[in-house]
Amino acid sequence: MSEVQTQGNEVLVDPPGEERVDILKTNADAALAGWIIGKVDKWEDHRNRGYSRKWKEYWRMWRGLWHTDDKTRQSERSRLISPALSQAIESSAAEVETILLDKSNWIDLQDDVADGQKEDVNISRNSLLEDLDAVKAKNVCREAILNSAIFGTGIIKLNVVIEDVPRLERVNGRLERKTSEKVFVVPESIRPDEFIPDPSAKTINEGLGCAVRFIKPQHYILEKIKTGEYRKEALALLAPAAKQRRGYEADFGVDVAATLDVADAEPIEVTEWQGKVPFHLLDAIMNGGQDFLPADMILHDASEETLVEAIVTIANGSIILKAMANPFTMQDRGIIASPWEAVPGRFWGRGVGEKGWNPQKGLDAEVRSRQDSLQFISAPMIGVDAGRMPKGFRMEVKGGKVWPTNGPPNEIVQPIQIGNLQQATFAHASEMERMVQMGTGAFDTAQALKGGQTQSGANAVGANSMMMGSFVKRAKRAASTISENLIKPLVQKSLWRYMQFDPQRYPSDFNFRVNSAMGIMAREVETMQLTQLLGMMPQEVAPQVALAVTKGIVELSSVTNKNEINAAIDQALAPPSEEEKAQQAELQRLQFVAAKADAEAKLLENQKTMAETRKTLNEALVAARKASVEERKQDGEEARILLQLEELEEARQANKLDERRLDLEERRVVIDEKDAGKAESSS
Repeated sequence: MSEVQTQGNEVLVDPPGEERVDILKTNADAALAGWIIGKVDKWEDHRNRGYSRKWKEYWRMWRGLWHTDDKTRQSERSRLISPALSQAIESSAAEVETILLDKSNWIDLQDDVADGQKEDVNISRNSLLEDLDAVKAKNVCREAILNSAIFGTGIIKLNVVIEDVPRLERVNGRLERKTSEKVFVVPESIRPDEFIPDPSAKTINEGLGCAVRFIKPQHYILEKIKTGEYRKEALALLAPAAKQRRGYEADFGVDVAATLDVADAEPIEVTEWQGKVPFHLLDAIMNGGQDFLPADMILHDASEETLVEAIVTIANGSIILKAMANPFTMQDRGIIASPWEAVPGRFWGRGVGEKGWNPQKGLDAEVRSRQDSLQFISAPMIGVDAGRMPKGFRMEVKGGKVWPTNGPPNEIVQPIQIGNLQQATFAHASEMERMVQMGTGAFDTAQALKGGQTQSGANAVGANSMMMGSFVKRAKRAASTISENLIKPLVQKSLWRYMQFDPQRYPSDFNFRVNSAMGIMAREVETMQLTQLLGMMPQEVAPQVALAVTKGIVELSSVTNKNEINAAIDQALAPPSEEEKAQQAELQRLQFVAAKADAEAKLLENQKTMAETRKTLNEALVAARKASVEERKQDGEEARILLQLEELEEARQANKLDERRLDLEERRVVIDEKDAGKAESSS
């Protein structure tokens, strides 16, 4: 075995040659590999019998790939796959991703209530966010969420790696490259058809173990052997082998990458087991048969065989690449699984693909049947009397072609038409699309906007709002399940491993929560409701209320100048300054003085009117005495004057009330000015 120095200062190992290492001096390797592979193969067959065929269909429907198994009838020729289910999967996954991963601080640590120092939790939170971003944890979560929407279950495996992190430093004025070791907890999304759990268990920790079976290139294994992560004894037996067609590849038959052989690449099938294994086999491989494990790590199964929690990596079903007891302090397994929607009593969940599978099959059958019927309508078909056609004549239809016949052409050649395209098929297809949306809960905006009506035929605004609300509820339900079963365990297990392998950066354990945001569709619903509320507000409403509603609409939008708009609204909603308060008080005082002067002017005007009335009464009495002849007229005049006197008396009483009211207002203003002066002096 020779070593080759590469440009990146990485040491690679040549493929195995003539040198051999006898790693089978004991039967421990073969026995442990056989014990694990025997269980994994049985569990895999059990999983494939229940889910393999369905998973393949969900995968093809999402990707829009056709396979012969997708035929709905033997005579079907069309290969069209409607994108209804694919749209439902992607919109549902996008909504959940937005809810869980949209914020920059998508997780938050919670400190102990009795802890007086809160700075430590903020430092650990920022460090954890930085490390999760460095390993692209959000992208891994997005892939797991998409797998969950397609297959029903999202799975993530955690790998602890130590990498040399490069940095630049100036040494004596020269810029040099330096490296330092750093621990990373790297999440990896696992497709469900690569994961093999214990079929009798409902959770990962409940089962005897679980395995991940995947394909890696040969050089990847050789590099890990050189770095010491994998056993050097395995090098002699390691060789590329074609990946067998086990039936669990969801895209087999439609994707060239589904199967590999030695001619295509140098693939190695790797099976990573995480679970319990016989202690004596693991001890023989790791320590030559000497006890080295603490008693609390050793378990016993029903047959009294000693079992221990371990991590074992096997190549090509027989070569032990790595065998070690579980090295983690919490003795937890580094695999996390979450259903899109939990199925009671089952490990595997129910995804969007399963919910929309039945109506999608009906929709594809309807659309393909319509396309197949077009061949009888668009392509001309002709019936001929073969006995009266020239021998060797090429029967085809095209423009300008001459058809020689032995007799009248209208008797020998006749066009044939089989059936017509039924208009009802369009309504059937639309109904199938509606059923896909009903089954998955996804909201189809393109269908809802057609013709100003929704799929249900109701009013566009009201019905669309109800449909969007239903979709938001389902998305929140799925997001809650994934948050509890995938995101939180991912962060918790990552934090435990960082605390174990990087104690200086992570000195303490914390509780944490996932900071969820509002989904895309939920934002649309909220924006619509706030816009309607703003439109229904009367003109008399204070402008501060309208500005607050407008700010809520801006917060839910994705405009580029959101911060500038919010700053302007906040400035308008801010309380007035001391100078503005003084100006408002002065303005109110001037308005009161003006109102008081106006009231006094009205009082003087009333007094003048009363004096003129008295003068008129006196003149009327003198005239009445002198004109005895007009005695009757005088009586009427007296009655009129008495009535006016009553009115004047009422006016006088009203003037007294106005005077008292003005006096009270003046006293109140004086008291308010004194209170304002006291408040300013106290501040």
